[in-house]
Amino acid sequence: MELRLLSSPEERRAFARSLVETRLSKGAGFCETGRSLVGEAHLAFGRLYALFDDQGPDPGEMLSGFVLHDLATFPQSYPRPDLTHFPPETVIECGELWAKAAGSARLTRQAAWIHAGLLKTQAILLYPLYKPWNLSTFYNGDFDRVGAPIEWPYIRTLEGDRMFVQAMVSSGEKLAKLVADSSQWGFQATPDATRIIFASPHRISTRQLRRRSSPAVGPTSPMEVEEPVAISSY
Repeated sequence: MELRLLSSPEERRAFARSLVETRLSKGAGFCETGRSLVGEAHLAFGRLYALFDDQGPDPGEMLSGFVLHDLATFPQSYPRPDLTHFPPETVIECGELWAKAAGSARLTRQAAWIHAGLLKTQAILLYPLYKPWNLSTFYNGDFDRVGAPIEWPYIRTLEGDRMFVQAMVSSGEKLAKLVADSSQWGFQATPDATRIIFASPHRISTRQLRRRSSPAVGPTSPMEVEEPVAISSY
């Protein structure tokens, strides 16, 4: 599998379309509020990464993706938790994880943790959805829950209901183990870490991709769509 930093305007537009279409497809069930600019800021100024199957029949097709930024580039999406004890350039916030193919979210998380190790990251900040769908359980063991769930002001369900996220942080020994576990299967990266080819015990299913002509058609599990604006949500 290959994780690639997207740089061209065409790639970034394709990423944004896939993010929106996956969130709005059956099972995702949420979107940004009319006033929110958080997602737009992340897409405009964050680093966009997408997962590709470099050995598959269509190596140019994006299977999933996420956005990250460090806190020296612009602030975290919510004032809590307090991470000012870390140098801001060593803290990354990950969010906007979307996945079209079953199993690709897990592979994307693995690639993200490999990338965090290459960046010499000291802390990873996530805001996974907590209510009405609890996606925070994906990170149990590797991340610590910080504080109570937060009502996320930037998104609502398609029915207009409020949504909550759970701030989670991985640092210290937990982060070191997370990076080591994700890297153990082997990987190759360019010197600037804009491309990472990695091996994984996890697999994806492309049957759903073959059945539909666009990411918005067909069933999509909210557990594969993941999290709010600011993965930001992850």
